[in-house]
Amino acid sequence: MNKKLKVILTVLMTIICSISVIGCGETQQEISEQKVMNLSLNPKVEFILDKDDKVVSVNALNEEGNVIVGAETFIGKTAEESATLFVQICNETGYIVSGNVEVGENKLQISFSGDAKNAEKLYNSVKAKVNEYFTAENITAQIEKASQITKEQLEKLVAECEPYFNEAKVKAMEYNELISTLVKSRAETAEFYSQELKKAYYESKAFAFEKAEMETIRFQAGLDEFTASAFWYAFKIYEGLIDEIEESRATVLLKDHSPYQVLLKAFREAKVRYIKYRNYVANLEQSDVTEQILAQLETYKTAVETAETSLVAKAEELHKSFDEAKLELKGYYDSTIEIIEGYSNKTKELASEISAKQKEIYEDFFTTFEITYTTEIAKAKATWKSMRNELIIANQE
Repeated sequence: MNKKLKVILTVLMTIICSISVIGCGETQQEISEQKVMNLSLNPKVEFILDKDDKVVSVNALNEEGNVIVGAETFIGKTAEESATLFVQICNETGYIVSGNVEVGENKLQISFSGDAKNAEKLYNSVKAKVNEYFTAENITAQIEKASQITKEQLEKLVAECEPYFNEAKVKAMEYNELISTLVKSRAETAEFYSQELKKAYYESKAFAFEKAEMETIRFQAGLDEFTASAFWYAFKIYEGLIDEIEESRATVLLKDHSPYQVLLKAFREAKVRYIKYRNYVANLEQSDVTEQILAQLETYKTAVETAETSLVAKAEELHKSFDEAKLELKGYYDSTIEIIEGYSNKTKELASEISAKQKEIYEDFFTTFEITYTTEIAKAKATWKSMRNELIIANQE
């Protein structure tokens, strides 16, 4: 078992402990005090806090969030410490502007899930600490509380992380179950500094779990020879379709020189140019800021917006094509299981066996995914680190 998987399993045991009231001595009230804290200052980052408001999970919510997530260790820090570190990194990398600046450019948005009263109290505490940092650094900035993170939004996050869960299962989950599931899922992709790598992992895991269910049914449902053969034949076709989807996803979203990665590279380059020039302008004397300089700044800003629009549009286009492929695959899946009379009942009867099979394949799946995407995982981390270092150097000049 590799080191990272041991860490993940430790996290999973912590989660199991957290939802076992009798075994671990925690009350339901303490569990419900776990919450999500989102920070947004162009980079967007999600922090999951335990009952003591200390970070147990950190996850980038957009591509630029990976600049922050990969910079420092947030696990174990308080909400106040994490928020202060977040803005410190944003300041070091030029996402926060010092000098001549409109307040709107330095706007930190903070949102929480959970009890509104507790969220308000924590928001005020976090705001006070971050304001201390801004004052010490002589930074003009605005901090505002964004809309509460609702249970429906948490359900959507869990559905994205665990696409194998059906809608009814997600809807039936209590608040603490949603948080625990989210922590587990985030732990699995903690070292994937790429939004598309994380999505690919979650989708691949969902397919792997579906395969596990079908294999369990095939071998343990007591099928007659004819039905078993027909089911096996259909299953192999289904498996081949899954492999095609995953290969296509890697080709257009994850591999070097893929359409998405080319646009992501262009976006990074445009953003670096803009941040460098924006901070140069912000530190000029007001009398030295000419119309030509402002026009150049606007050109760089427009280039960033254009690059980001192209990146988002390409991602949406590709995701739509995969969603359509999955719908077609789901149709084949449904027709496959119709071969078996009383499939739903057999699935219920074999629920524990299916669960055991899924646990059995989990370690192999995690390891295989890492091996398959070793290059992409390493490149994503190195690229964001390179961008961060470039911005820090430029910000110090």
